[in-house]
Amino acid sequence: MAVGPADLATMNEEAYRIIGGRPLRGAVRLSGSKNGALPTLAATLLVDGETILENVPRISDVQTMLELLEAVGMRVEIRGDGGVAITNTGITTHRAPRELVGKMRASHYLLGPTLAKLGKAESAQTGGCAIGARPLAYIMEALAPLGVECLDCNDRVEVSTAGLVGGRVVLDPKFRSSGATFTVLMAAALAKGTTVIEHGSYEPDVVHFCEFLNRCGADIEGIGTATLTVRGVKELRGTTHRINSDRLEAGTLICAAAATRGEALVGPITREDLAETAGKLEEAGVELGASGDGLLARCAVRPRAVDVVTDPFPAFSTDLQPPFAAVLATAEGSSTIRETVFDDRLQYVGELVKMGARAEMVDSRCVVIEGVERLRGAEVEGRNIRDGAALVIAALSAEGESRVAGRQYLARGYERLDEKLRELGAEIGAQCSASLETTSPQRRKGRKG
Repeated sequence: MAVGPADLATMNEEAYRIIGGRPLRGAVRLSGSKNGALPTLAATLLVDGETILENVPRISDVQTMLELLEAVGMRVEIRGDGGVAITNTGITTHRAPRELVGKMRASHYLLGPTLAKLGKAESAQTGGCAIGARPLAYIMEALAPLGVECLDCNDRVEVSTAGLVGGRVVLDPKFRSSGATFTVLMAAALAKGTTVIEHGSYEPDVVHFCEFLNRCGADIEGIGTATLTVRGVKELRGTTHRINSDRLEAGTLICAAAATRGEALVGPITREDLAETAGKLEEAGVELGASGDGLLARCAVRPRAVDVVTDPFPAFSTDLQPPFAAVLATAEGSSTIRETVFDDRLQYVGELVKMGARAEMVDSRCVVIEGVERLRGAEVEGRNIRDGAALVIAALSAEGESRVAGRQYLARGYERLDEKLRELGAEIGAQCSASLETTSPQRRKGRKG
């Protein structure tokens, strides 16, 4: 089964070759949200019969999730125009294949539905982007009030229940974890009794996910707030649901337009979907206005310096922090970025410095960027999805030619990013990374994400 472009399998061998210095101009239609699609796909394990999902992004993480669903007994049919039909006639195993689980963090979304259907679930430790410690313990702790017992070994996680029951789940208010919120919602949907989730995430992906479950017959109240009440039902039935637009893709494309002193219309998306991130973009000098069902972003002059602190939605998004840093690299003045969500989210800083950025690490979570007039082309490497996006944006704004290695990470989170950038006038194409000089120790060792 293949869900993405034919060249997905070759992403590991390719980098992007970018000629920078050209303002981006034009309009782009956004793909479905990666962070909305993955839990929704996993939730089809809860649903009896056929579920049809529209606007599913063709990215490698989605391909991995669909392969996981097939591996545990689901029937998957890829349809045109971003459609996927998933038929559940019964989960055949509680064990997810180790080789698939290791490819992405979102593999843990299978735990809640499998518990609900089979009373037990087993998974290897999940993979994904290396952006700091992301243990599954807090997700297991969130499931405990629902009658779940967990054995967390060095290389695997085993969970079991004598029967899921409603309970009070209090998440850490500092993080309001979307992952934990998705997982508890799935387990609670078929639990006996009522579950109350406090300090839950209410970012757009969670809102649309709750609407999907309710369309399937779940009973969830408080959607769009930090307190969710879930009254368990006996069964969920198939439905048709459209995955919401990817606000992180929208923010990335807006940052690309701003960094190149251009303008872009991206949609469908609203200002509310970007929340505080939109305000910080405007503070930096980016004009943002509603246009049809999208946002028109324009930045004809050099951006202004802005201080940024990441936090859970609706605060400034941790996932858009690296792309925004690429804008601030050529802003007028000094900007400070403080990352509060992940402890290794600033890996891109050294690569930006190779391109002429003036950036100094204060500590592992804080960097000060003194904007320069223009970056210069260089050979750089992104080591996760959002770092890769930041370096692509930097290369688009830089003078001369750049080669951005790590295209396989971008393929996990962005659908046809190079094609969409070309629609905006960018000169970007794939190039075999074997032609690049060796960059980092990780690349020489053949590091995998």
